[in-house]
Amino acid sequence: MAFGAAGALTVAAGVTAVASASQPATTTATTCSFTRSDTSASTGDNPRHVVTGDLDGDGNADVVAADNDADTVSVLLGNGDGTFGTATDYAVGDKPYQSVIADFDADGNPDIATADFDGGTVSVLLGNGDGTFGTATQYTVGSGARSLVAGDVDGDGDLDIAVAEESAGRVNLLLGDGEGAFTVSSQTVTVTRPHGLVLTDFDGDGNLDVATASVATAGGISVALGNGDGTFGDVTEYSSVQRLYSLAEGDFDGDGTTDLAAVSNGSDTLEIYAGNGDGTFQDPVDYTTSALPVAVSSADVNGDDIPDVLVSSLNGSSVSVYTGTAGGSLSELTELPADGAYEAAAADVTSDGTTDLLVASSSDDAVDVFTGSCA
Repeated sequence: MAFGAAGALTVAAGVTAVASASQPATTTATTCSFTRSDTSASTGDNPRHVVTGDLDGDGNADVVAADNDADTVSVLLGNGDGTFGTATDYAVGDKPYQSVIADFDADGNPDIATADFDGGTVSVLLGNGDGTFGTATQYTVGSGARSLVAGDVDGDGDLDIAVAEESAGRVNLLLGDGEGAFTVSSQTVTVTRPHGLVLTDFDGDGNLDVATASVATAGGISVALGNGDGTFGDVTEYSSVQRLYSLAEGDFDGDGTTDLAAVSNGSDTLEIYAGNGDGTFQDPVDYTTSALPVAVSSADVNGDDIPDVLVSSLNGSSVSVYTGTAGGSLSELTELPADGAYEAAAADVTSDGTTDLLVASSSDDAVDVFTGSCA
């Protein structure tokens, strides 16, 4: 079963597949627009981030929102027509900031994990396959757990969790046993105030690598290449504008290598770091965003097989969609008014074959739906 996610990359096991350098993406893009739905789905207090997946096995896209001020996650089961049932809230740790969907116990049912910022914990809720979840099990990590990603970092075939700990200044690893339980690893990656996190294969060796975006005044991207056994090599630093708040990955220029996208809420900037395919990156190309961007995610919204970039701007009350182009720079497709926009995710919630957008509204305690139309 495949689980989609946004703001945090979820992989079933191993690495994320991208187009090969010898076979770049060539599918023709369509022109797409998005219209805000009249109905929103209510969540708990102050939802910060959203992820999507089919939680109950009915073929419809569902949503999980991390409710920062309620210490819960809200599970919204989709009806397949762009609407959702009443949210079911599950208690997690203190101030959950981000969540991820993955099958941690290998039973074919999606599970949920959250990074709990004030609690310094990761909460894991095992799914029953019908859209319900068990009581959260909490694992104590370092202080300031901000973001998390699932992937098999030690090569044993079981899903692990990497978590960025802003206050502790490191990426911590929770090693999975394949049955839904985890052990906090003694191996960590030391970085400066990590806020965004990506886990994927940057150098094509089949091992998962890690990258973080720093919310420190000086900003910066940190990259550590994985050895495939749960350890990582030395950290390489890349300069940036100040206060990077979120990080996403994708082949935004269609050349077959993985690139990075980061947003700065200190300078209202989107930065794209083109990957060289060997684990290194080029200097960033900057794009101006609306005020106070707080999240960046990637999804192919126009069907050209090249990931696009979604930027959520809190003070700008908007979500901007930037389309990737083969061999070229990003182009802003549209800016959508969205009150309290904290993160946007992409999924076909209307079951019409077109990608829609879901936006966590931190001011309205809701998930707003923007239905997509492409021609």
